[in-house]
This record gives sequence, C-alpha cells and structure tokens, in this order.
Amino acid sequence: MSEAQPNRKVGGHAYGRRTQQLSNTAEEGELCIYTGHSIGRFSGHSMRFDSHQACVRCVAAAREGRMSFDIDRLLKRERRRALKFWSQVDIGAPDECWRWNGCINKRTKQPQFAWRRHGISTSTQHHPQRVAMWFTWGDLGYTGVKTTCGDKYCCNPFHLIPQNVGVFVDSDSYMESFELACQLHTLKQQVAEFMIEEALKQELVDQSDEIDGRADLTLDPNTEFGERFEAVMSDLLKGNHVTQTEPDQPGLYRKPTDNTEESEEF
Repeated sequence: MSEAQPNRKVGGHAYGRRTQQLSNTAEEGELCIYTGHSIGRFSGHSMRFDSHQACVRCVAAAREGRMSFDIDRLLKRERRRALKFWSQVDIGAPDECWRWNGCINKRTKQPQFAWRRHGISTSTQHHPQRVAMWFTWGDLGYTGVKTTCGDKYCCNPFHLIPQNVGVFVDSDSYMESFELACQLHTLKQQVAEFMIEEALKQELVDQSDEIDGRADLTLDPNTEFGERFEAVMSDLLKGNHVTQTEPDQPGLYRKPTDNTEESEEF
C-alpha cells in the first residue's frame, strides 16, 4: 500500500472545498481554540487535516459524538469571544431553534459573526452556525455544516451536523444527557453575567448639571420648603440621595476634570 500524500490545494476560496471529503493527511497548523490540543506542551501550533484545516483531536472527538458547552475547555483568550457569540443567540430548550440575534448582512440577508481566524480562513465574517459548531463540536476548520431544522438563523448545536467528517450523532442521548444539561445551564448563567458586565462598562453620563442644580436648590436660603422636600423625596426614590450612596455606587456621576492651572496661593 502506497504512503498517503498531502492534499494538493489548488486555488479557489477555502470554503469552496468544504464539500470535499476530509483528507487522510495532517500538517502543522494554527493553534486549536481548545486547551490541550497543541503539538507539545509549549507549542503554539496544532496538527490539522490539510484539506479542511480541522484539528485532528477535535475531529476524533466529533467522530465519537462528543459535544460540549463547557466554556472552560476553550483557551482563555477565546472564552470571552465565545460568551460574546452566545450572548447574541436566543438560547432555548434543546429541542427548539436558537434564533440568531446578531449581525445580518444587509445585502445578502445572511447572518454573520466577525472573527478573523489566521491560518484557517481569509474571511473576517463567518456564518453563526459554523461558529456554533466550533464552540461545541470542536475546531473543525471550514468543514461544512447543515441543520436538521432547515433554518439558516438557527444556532442550536443539537440541530447542527458537521459534514464530511464522519461525526456520530445520537440525538436522543444528547437530549437525555445530564452532563450536557448542566453545561447548558452553566452557559446560560455565564452569558447573563457577561451581558451584565458589558452593560456596566458603558460610558457613564456626566450629570454635573443635575448635581449643581440640586446643590443650588437645597442650599439656597430663598428656596421654599415644599421644593426642597420634593427634591429630597425624588432623590430618595431614585436612589441618588447622599444617605443612600456607597463607595462602589456614589450616586450621581460627575466627570472628573484635569486641573492643570497653577494655584495663585503658591
């Protein structure tokens, strides 16, 4: 029997070869997004099939039907990207379609997720179904993926089947798997925490005018008692009163200014 020869890639877009059968030869390629899949302990590369740039270890796991929602199995640098992706997916029950709520190309009406994968593809936009496959079935390169529901906006990994890999799919065992159910529940919690964290990172609005207005209203001796009482009660109801502030949540926000002018006293 003759020795297997590397696949000869001749022109064309990388995704144009996604319908071809997976080759039987591998080469050193881009580091897999999953931990422990590098060639060596300190290596920055993984072995990938030269026809589809699929990680050989991820292909082996997919052929055994191993699917996971565990974010911690990913490299640390990819975990935040995974949370960002899943935050744009309407994660529901395992037997439901998970609708993509992210970017939709205005011209082609196709869903897309921005991710530059060096060594895998020259494209910066990927179909969410392929990204969902990468984060669950494994880093299978630009292997084709099809859905059992036929919805191009569905990102439910239970509805996704990688093509030309020989992946083993047992839908009934996936639905009844306690481990996958726990992982899915944990993923939903992590996504919720990520969305809260991102919301808190939004730039605070400068409320200097409101702060100065409240100070003038309460400190002015000519202000009527009724107006002061109304201002204090409204601040209490909003949680902005000085008695309700905490070091971590100081209430109204005043944008700090850099005082570069020298004092006349010195």
